[in-house]
Amino acid sequence: MMPLNVLVVDDEPLAVSQMRWLLEADPQAAEVLAADSARSAETILGAEPIDVVLLDIHMPGTNGLDFARGLRGVPVIFVTADARPAVEAFELNACDYLLKPVRARRLSEALRRAAETTNTAPGEEARVSVLQGDSTMLLEVQDIRWIQAQGDYVRLFTAKGSYLLRATLAELDEHWESHGFLRVHRSHMVNIRRVRRLLHRGGRLALDLGDVQLEVSRRLTPQVRRRLEAQ
Repeated sequence: MMPLNVLVVDDEPLAVSQMRWLLEADPQAAEVLAADSARSAETILGAEPIDVVLLDIHMPGTNGLDFARGLRGVPVIFVTADARPAVEAFELNACDYLLKPVRARRLSEALRRAAETTNTAPGEEARVSVLQGDSTMLLEVQDIRWIQAQGDYVRLFTAKGSYLLRATLAELDEHWESHGFLRVHRSHMVNIRRVRRLLHRGGRLALDLGDVQLEVSRRLTPQVRRRLEAQ
């Protein structure tokens, strides 16, 4: 792959210096430009060929999430000290979500994904950034079978394991319906494509996902039936 021209957008000079140092050591990066605000970034994007934007979220004026909503055709990697906006970043189809302090290996992975994004086929499945130990990884959303609330987090279950995401079920209920997820209980959501059969037990409804059976709350039973019958 050709080296990438990178734009670092961050209002903290130290953070920009650290990112420049990491990028200069990575052969995937070519020219590195920097902006301290969304307005400055817009000026650079209008004048220079930029292949990927490394974007902080919390900045004065227009924040990183709002700025990313207006970008078209330029891959975005969010770089932030805050894990909470990961759900919104997922909605914006970010290539990756790096938590500060950024490690060289994770930055290299993110740049590789950004390079691949330019060759991504239309309709490729969305991904979400999840916690794995002290690092983050990208998970294909359609690999998620069901979701369980765990305090300020949710646990995402796949066939290979489970992962934590800093979000609430209410947030996912709002953002992930279009991706086939359905709230079935105050503590659970399911990917309706993973439901194998409906179980009826003493007037209660449960969903069989193969290795797990999830009870549907009485309040949500009518809308769950409607949604599954419409599939």
